[in-house]
Amino acid sequence: MNRFWSSRLSLLTSRTAQRTLFVRNYATESSSQQFPKEGFGAPIWRKTLGVVILGLIWYQADQYFIKKGEKHPVTKWIETLMLPESEYKRRNLAHLHLSVEASKDKVLFGEAKPPPIYRLKDPDQFERASPHCVEPGLEVDLSDLVVRRD
Repeated sequence: MNRFWSSRLSLLTSRTAQRTLFVRNYATESSSQQFPKEGFGAPIWRKTLGVVILGLIWYQADQYFIKKGEKHPVTKWIETLMLPESEYKRRNLAHLHLSVEASKDKVLFGEAKPPPIYRLKDPDQFERASPHCVEPGLEVDLSDLVVRRD
């Protein structure tokens, strides 16, 4: 038999190991702390009873307002916080008009194309004319003309 298992077996068979392995200890016997007596007087039961009573009162009040035919006070309070229906219609119409304008702008800018650029084969033709044959008022100043060559 293996030495490891033989040492474990001898530990289990010794009297001191048997005593410590099979002795039960209870928390109430070994400590001096006194636990409260359990019963239906505990705070959880009192709170539960209070919630049940409040629920029954609320249910009876709801039934009273339903039979009376008027709106519930909570419903009245929520209605005071709400905006009137006409305000929602006005907001929706304003949003609709803004959406239509935005879609028209989107179509307009989506179809837009840059203007065509006409390229001259010979940009030197601006300087071909005789400066002596120009009538007054027809001469254009081309001193700051920059020709793009892309």
